[in-house]
Amino acid sequence: MWRGAAGVIDVIVPRRRRSRPSLRAHECRRLDPLDVTRVRNIPVTTVARTLVDLGAVLDAHRLANVIHEAAFHDLFDAAATQAAMDRARGHHGLSALAEAIAAHESGSAGTRSALEDRFLALVRTNGLPEPRVNTRVKGVEVDFHFPDRRLCVEIDGPGHGRPRTQEQDRTRDEKLRAAAQTVLRFTARDLDDSGRVVAQLDG
Repeated sequence: MWRGAAGVIDVIVPRRRRSRPSLRAHECRRLDPLDVTRVRNIPVTTVARTLVDLGAVLDAHRLANVIHEAAFHDLFDAAATQAAMDRARGHHGLSALAEAIAAHESGSAGTRSALEDRFLALVRTNGLPEPRVNTRVKGVEVDFHFPDRRLCVEIDGPGHGRPRTQEQDRTRDEKLRAAAQTVLRFTARDLDDSGRVVAQLDG
């Protein structure tokens, strides 16, 4: 469910334990038996409970991407997740998870890269309206969509420099512009000049 590599193994323990280089311990004195299952005979938290715990360390858009990946692999159960949230009342990851579920239900796949995370942070820092993230507009999936402004923003990583990808991007952009959408594209270098990016978003 997670796009990044796991550098350490996270372990839930009933009382405070010292972490080790390859193991990171998390104290949890009340873990409901319903939130535990077994994989290869190893006790692990269920997907639903794992989402609750991730809410404490991921923002809503990154968590929405985890939910998107879980749903793709037929691992996300909305009812089971809500039940796990109910059992974990008081857990400080619940608000982020609720927001992530709402984003998922609206069609957002959450942020998928560090560059997308940077752009979203820039939007929030400058008080701009919150966009929809990795959502579909007129049948085209876009990185960010500001529906009130009919504005689509694409964040181009290194792979977008290839000729074939550039041709695909032009075709997508033409389809969006034909649907009366404005399309802006930013690279990592563009994001370094945040003032210029904000000026274009405000324009």
